[in-house]
Amino acid sequence: MIIINKNIDINIKSLKERFDSLENLLIFDIETTGFSYRKNIIYLIGCVYFVDEQANIIQWLAENENDEYAVIYEFIKFSNDFKCIVHYNGTTFDIPFVSKKAHLYRISNTLSCLDNIDIYKLIKPCKHIFNIENCKLKTIEKYLNIHRKDKFSGGELINQFISYTNSKDIIIRNNLLQHNEDDIIGLTKSLKILDYIDIYNNLVNNKIPFTIDSISIEEMILAINISLSTTTPFDYKYTHGNYSVHINNERIVINISLIKDELKYFFDNYKDYYYVYSEDQAIHKDIAKYIDKDNKIKATRELSYIKKRGIFIPLLDNYNAINENLFYTSTKSKTRYIMLLDCTLENNTFIENLCISVLNNL
Repeated sequence: MIIINKNIDINIKSLKERFDSLENLLIFDIETTGFSYRKNIIYLIGCVYFVDEQANIIQWLAENENDEYAVIYEFIKFSNDFKCIVHYNGTTFDIPFVSKKAHLYRISNTLSCLDNIDIYKLIKPCKHIFNIENCKLKTIEKYLNIHRKDKFSGGELINQFISYTNSKDIIIRNNLLQHNEDDIIGLTKSLKILDYIDIYNNLVNNKIPFTIDSISIEEMILAINISLSTTTPFDYKYTHGNYSVHINNERIVINISLIKDELKYFFDNYKDYYYVYSEDQAIHKDIAKYIDKDNKIKATRELSYIKKRGIFIPLLDNYNAINENLFYTSTKSKTRYIMLLDCTLENNTFIENLCISVLNNL
C-alpha cells in the first residue's frame, strides 16, 4: 500500500465562515473496481483534512487486491480523529461500501458515529434552480467553474488499476492518484454550493425580504416586478400553469395569465341556501321563502353558488387565502381564483401573499 500525505493550496475563506472548526472536518471519496462490495474491491481512498487552517490530502492506494484490508483499516483509524465526514452521495454508496467491507474484514467501524454531510442529497431537491442537467460532481464543478487536471472517468480507471497491480507503472499510478485528488479537491471546493442552497432555502421559506417595484396589466398578463434584499446566484426561468417566473440575481419578474370567464363562488353554509332554477344560483333561505316552491330546491354543496363574470387571477395551490372570496369553475375544481377588481392591485397584502406563494413554489 502506498500512502500519500501532502499540503494543498485551497481558499478556505467560505469554509471558515460555514464551519466552526475545520479541524473537525474530513472530506473523503473512494475508488472501487465496481459496485458490488462482495465482488469488487476498494483500491483507493482519499481525504482532505485541515491542520491549523492548512488544507492537506491523504491517500491510501492499494498496490494489489490484498492491500484492500490495509486501505480500509488505515482510513477508518484516521477518521476517528474527526467529528464530521463530508462526501458526495456517500450515504448511498461510499459509506455502505466501506462499512460492509469493514464488517467482512472484522474491522471496528466508527463511521456511523460521525456527523454526515452528503452534498449530493442537499443539491438534489434544488437542482432545477441551478439549471444543471444532472447532479454529478463534475457537473457541479463545472457550474462553480472548478477545473480538473484529471482526464479519466472512474470507470476508465478500473482497467488502469488492474494494469497497475501487474506493472507498477508510475504514470498509471499518477493517473489513479490524480483522479481521486481531483475528486476530493473538487468536493472541497464544491462546498461553496451550500451557500447557494442556503439562499434558495431562504428564498422559498420567505426569509429574504423583497420589495414590490411595479405592478401592471397588459394583454391579460398581470406582471409583478420585485427586488430581493439579497443578490442571488440564480438565473432561472420556469412556467407553472398560468404563472411564468424569471429570477435574475436580485430581481424577479412574475407574469400571471389572467382569465376572463364566468366563475362560481360557493357558500360554505350551503344548508342555509336554496338553489333557484330561474336564476341558476343560490339564494339565502330568508329571501328564498318568497320564491315559488316549484322554482327552488334546497341547495346542495354543488348548487350553493352565485356566479360572477369578469377577469380573474388564478391562484397557486399554496396560496394562503385570508378573508378573500374565492371562485371556482366547479366544486370538483382545485384551482382557485380571485376576481380582479379596481382595488385588487392596490391591496399590498394580497400582492405580497401572491408573491410569497410564487417564491414558496420555486
